[in-house]
Amino acid sequence: MRNKHQTDTQTNSLVSHTMTSVPHVATASGGYPGIHNTKRLNQARPSAMSPRLLRAAPKVPVMAASRRTCLTVVANAASQGDAIPPPIVFNTVLATAEKKAAQDLSTTLVLGFSAGALIGIGALLMSCVGASSPALASANPGLCNFLKGAVGLPAGLTLVILTGAELFTGNVMTMFSGLLAKRIDAGALLRNWLLSYAGNFIGSIVMAYLAFGAKTAAVPAAKAAVVGIATAKVSLPFGVAVCKGILCNWLVCLAVWGTMASTSVAGKVLAIFWPITAFVTLGFEHSVANMFLIPHGMLNGAQVTVKDMMLNNILPVTLGNVISAVLFVAGLHFWAYGRQK
Repeated sequence: MRNKHQTDTQTNSLVSHTMTSVPHVATASGGYPGIHNTKRLNQARPSAMSPRLLRAAPKVPVMAASRRTCLTVVANAASQGDAIPPPIVFNTVLATAEKKAAQDLSTTLVLGFSAGALIGIGALLMSCVGASSPALASANPGLCNFLKGAVGLPAGLTLVILTGAELFTGNVMTMFSGLLAKRIDAGALLRNWLLSYAGNFIGSIVMAYLAFGAKTAAVPAAKAAVVGIATAKVSLPFGVAVCKGILCNWLVCLAVWGTMASTSVAGKVLAIFWPITAFVTLGFEHSVANMFLIPHGMLNGAQVTVKDMMLNNILPVTLGNVISAVLFVAGLHFWAYGRQK
């Protein structure tokens, strides 16, 4: 009887050791899915037991994790999702500014050329859609404007973002954020602005000549549309052009911000769609798009001079684009997320 009692006591002790060897799974802080190293706790060593005790012990299933250190995936944790929090997005903007500041001059210029050409493609698509829909424009001008906004410049900016091209209007926000946070100096900012602006202008004009050579506006209705666009843009009062430029680039910079807030291509495309569609539908002014639209109209017969283009549109619109990027995007978000508190 004494031997039987002793055997039962040792058996219970063995079961207790085995049960305590099951790993503990914890949820990562913040509710995000985590992977944790789980270690053995008080694991009994079977080799140290007598064969009589091993035969007497009941068969208790033991998890594989209890025999070695393993990786345990928390299955019931909340998904992080695609969106990045705004303070982290601002840090991404600053890191992008540093990268652009370290970029060699020829790369900035070439990528600026690419951005101007791609925005020109989007502007060409917008003008062709509008020119091909005269009945819709007459019956429902609001819907026609929305259609032009939805299929034109969003396509151009999507191509710019996905190819890493240097768009001046977005660079104003990015580089000025870096300057405010003291991550870059004024010289790097000016180099980027000047080279991307020059590259955008060259790329836009090359695309205007290519579009003219391809006779994209050969149909009388299309020709009248592109000529009318160029004429209307150089007819804006200076103050109106500045205000339209401010409103436009506020939305464009938020679109660029939105692409940095997403980790997927689909998320970036959606972040671009709404702000860019809004600014086109509302009739705001984007300096780089106008670097294509006005020369394209001039090539098709618009009575506009280079002086008219520069003084009556490009200059005031660029000024408005810079004001909004500096104050309402870079400055605002630096105040919220970047200054020392």
